[in-house]
Amino acid sequence: MFLRKAALRPVPRWAVVDDLAIDALEETLGEAEEDLQRTLDGGYREMDRLQPELAEYLAGQVSSRNDELAQSVGYFLAVTVYLAFREAFPTRLTTVDESSLQLALSTLDVDEELRRNDPTEVLESDDVVAMGQPALVSYVQHHFDEALSQSEGGADLDAFDTVYRAILVEVIALSHAVRAPSGTAQDPALA
Repeated sequence: MFLRKAALRPVPRWAVVDDLAIDALEETLGEAEEDLQRTLDGGYREMDRLQPELAEYLAGQVSSRNDELAQSVGYFLAVTVYLAFREAFPTRLTTVDESSLQLALSTLDVDEELRRNDPTEVLESDDVVAMGQPALVSYVQHHFDEALSQSEGGADLDAFDTVYRAILVEVIALSHAVRAPSGTAQDPALA
């Protein structure tokens, strides 16, 4: 699909989280609630240690709203998105520093503004993010849809929007924190 315009950088092919990584993640999460909580807590501690800027940003965004369901799905997805990248790229995931996080935030802001100001634009920014990380964004959207259906119409949609946007920023930032495999062109256009 050809995009007329986008502020978001393309995701290099070698940085795409595929269905196999999502399947492995879901298997790791397990069925039992206590196993799930243990995995999430361990994943959060690891993310806080290895991705401190990103973890701080996500914690601030997820806890900024007083909707318990939005906070719950936000915590779950913040950790599982990180774990999906770790699963897919165990030796190539680098740290998202403050400038990389700000770049992810600002490019999403600009992309949203471009689309908001063009009445002929049919794609939303999350559609563009999904083009670069289709399996991962599908996973994220599935869990948001599940949480919204559990709310039976009582969800704070602004809270869900804040959390969803934070997870998109995480996906963008981590997508560009994956080092190229050795012998691969660094330029995403060449990947």
